[in-house]
Amino acid sequence: MDECAENTDTCDVDAICQNTASSYRCMCKPGYKGNGHRCSDIDECDSDYNGGCVHECINIPGNYRCTCYDGFMLAEDGHNCFDVNECEVNNGGCQHVCINTMGSYECLCKDGFFLSDNQHTCIHRSEGGMNCMNKAHGCQHICIETPKAGAACECRPGFELAKNKRDCLLTCNHGNGGCHHMCDDTDDGPMCACHQNYMLHSDDKACIDNVGRQRGEKRVADASQERRLTAIEIPEPNATSLSDVDKRATRRLLMETCAINNGGCDRTCKDTSTGVHCSCPAGFTLQADGKTCKGEVKCHNCVIAMLF
Repeated sequence: MDECAENTDTCDVDAICQNTASSYRCMCKPGYKGNGHRCSDIDECDSDYNGGCVHECINIPGNYRCTCYDGFMLAEDGHNCFDVNECEVNNGGCQHVCINTMGSYECLCKDGFFLSDNQHTCIHRSEGGMNCMNKAHGCQHICIETPKAGAACECRPGFELAKNKRDCLLTCNHGNGGCHHMCDDTDDGPMCACHQNYMLHSDDKACIDNVGRQRGEKRVADASQERRLTAIEIPEPNATSLSDVDKRATRRLLMETCAINNGGCDRTCKDTSTGVHCSCPAGFTLQADGKTCKGEVKCHNCVIAMLF
């Protein structure tokens, strides 16, 4: 009897059923752990390695995915993150000059102009009066008129006002502090660090690998790891270890699963030792391709063949 094909096995829904000579085995699918009869998701993000993600790791059933902070985009390896040059699109929204920075950008004005409170448009500098309109106040970011002090300085989100009450200091809350991977706020400003397997560039911001180039473009991440399967074998007479042929067949099974496009089946899909097993409901017949179900529906004196 093939318990896997007959759906009489006790394998977990997240396991693969493998038929044997006199019984069957259950193995948890990649991304799951357990004895095959009960499988639970592996949280790849719950480790110091962070799933190999240089920014953020999000665990999903049977797998995980990496995401990047604002101002960065995910590299082709799915793990590393690269800076987005906002100035390449519509000049970053800046009226005059756009300067790209790691994880962010800033707008500057030409001589005779100063940056408005929206940090994008430029205002012509007036010659008279010590107020916010002529930029003589010296505020690096935002100037606010006050009844008592005359002019007071504020900073954009992600910056802190310096001790001189005019300049603004960058923090990790803005563009990841200009850091490629990890950022830590210190008294001297953001301090950058890199994910394991990377090293800090001489600019103290970018992260490179041992050959001196940023990783991720058109490379397969070294962080990709093989998942291990945990199997339990139901005792059978004179049971022996799997042969090399069985092992190769098992490895092929891991590439085909009902979790992906229903295994190609029209109707019911079941993971078995020989791959996915398709079946059809009553009144339908499984076709020669092993995937398609065909049935007959009678209407009065005619028979209409329906291919589903």
